[in-house]
Parts: sequence; C-alpha cells; structure tokens
Amino acid sequence: MRILTVLSLVIALYCGLDPFHHSAIHDFPHFVSSKVNMPLWSSVPTMRDPLNLLQNSEIKFLNQIQGPESLAFDPQGRGPYTGIADGRIVFWDGHNWIDFAFTSNNRNFLQLVFSGDNSGRVLKYDPTTQKATVLVKDLQFPNGVSLSKDGSFFLFAEGCIGRLSRYWLKGDKAGTSEIFAILPGFPDNIRTNKDGDFWVALHCHRTLYAHFTAEYTKIRHFLLKLPIPSRIHYLLQIGGRLHAVVVKYSPEGELKQILEDSEGKVVRAISEVEENNGKLWLGSVLMPFVGVYNLA
Repeated sequence: MRILTVLSLVIALYCGLDPFHHSAIHDFPHFVSSKVNMPLWSSVPTMRDPLNLLQNSEIKFLNQIQGPESLAFDPQGRGPYTGIADGRIVFWDGHNWIDFAFTSNNRNFLQLVFSGDNSGRVLKYDPTTQKATVLVKDLQFPNGVSLSKDGSFFLFAEGCIGRLSRYWLKGDKAGTSEIFAILPGFPDNIRTNKDGDFWVALHCHRTLYAHFTAEYTKIRHFLLKLPIPSRIHYLLQIGGRLHAVVVKYSPEGELKQILEDSEGKVVRAISEVEENNGKLWLGSVLMPFVGVYNLA
C-alpha cells in the first residue's frame, strides 16, 4: 500500500510539474480555454460515404511540396497555385514548382483548436482606401470564405463549432449573418464551383471526445496540462487516426454530397477542395502531396 501511495504521489508531481515539457500548452503560459457552444448532437448530419470514394483519388506531386493547404487555377486554366508550409505560394508550370509569392510560415492552428479562442473576425478590405472593416467578430477559429455565384452573400466557416455561416451582401438582410449549415465535422476552406454549389473541406469528422471537451473547459484545460504531447491530443480530437471528408452544399444549404476516405488509406486531413474540369483537387496543411479525385 505504501509503495502505491508513493507511486501515486510521484505520478501526481510529474503530471503537475511536467519537468520534460511534454504538455501541449507548455509553450503558451497565457493559454486560456474558452467554452465552445457546440450544436446539439442530434442536429449533426448523419450522411456518410459507405464506398469511401476518395480512396479512388490519384496522388500527385508526392514529396515535392509540404502542406499544400490551398489550391487555385488562374483564368487561363494554369496551375495549380498553392500555399505551402514554409510560407511560399508556388505555381506548377507543367514541369516544375515555381516560386510565385511569399507570406508567413506561422501555422500554429492547434493552439486555436485547443483553446476555442473567440477573438476571430471576418474583415472586408477596400484596396482604394486601404482600410479594413470588421464585418463579424467574436468568432471561434473562422476560416474559409467563399462568395456565392450571384454575389448576394458569402459563406465563412467556423472551425471550432463546425458550421457554416452566411453573410448577406445584398437584399433586405444585407449586413447581417445567419447560420447556413451544421457540418458533420470541423471545416477548413470553402470553394464555390461553377454551378454555385459550395465544396467544404472537413479536417475530420466530429467525435464525442471533441464535443465533450468543447463544452467543459476546466476538464479540457486539465487534460491539456498533463504531460501528453500535442499529437496525442490531436488524435483524440479527430477520432484516433487521420481521415478525409469533403461535403458539397447547395446555395440553399442542402447537403448534396459527401465523399470520404474514412481510413485515410489514400488522402487525409483535407484542408481545401478545388473543383476544376470535372476533378476535385484536394489540398492538406499536413500532407506532402495533392490528391485528385475524378468526379466522372
């Protein structure tokens, strides 16, 4: 009994002091856990892709680029262009990746995911006046933004909550926002296709663990202070393994299609879906490749 008592004390001291700095939030002394107002579990869409169609994707540019998060093609159809982990924006000229522009390589998104920080905003920038205007504030991990085909509204993703919101630009509701869709997972970027539908990349499906820790901030903070690496917390958040999910919504908010690689056999941790010439180009902030799925 005495040995168990001493062992318990040693474990408690180790967890409390974290002498080897294994805690996920050790490098963030001012870390604060904020409550995330998750939607009711019963409101989460249950549609799945039992065929795991994304496993039919082709892998391109393997180990040529790291973290191709966003993808785009220019009006002449050239590309893709993509932002990568070291802060560069690069362009595929048909033979090689060419430097196109330089940004920042600061991608500490896990801190935002773990904290539920609600300081996010959606901004409008006027290149004529060179001034920015805050359209929406107090958001938890706002991410992708995409304009509707008719220009009457745009959608933006709220990563911690797992939903899309619509901001009206025209009509009686201009200048207001509303919930557009509750998502089956946690979103990254949004892209509008030529038909006016919205492709949304989901970093992962929802999990009961993520739902529970989002609501109970003290428990989440306690778990994050334990000497457990960020990688383990991240895997708990996403259900134990990397996988891939993309969804398509109509302009009215109807969930029209879901594509998955639920086992992560081919594509994983998708951060963007760009539809181009009948194919989906799949980017990932974590992977060293681009996936291409043929819609035909």
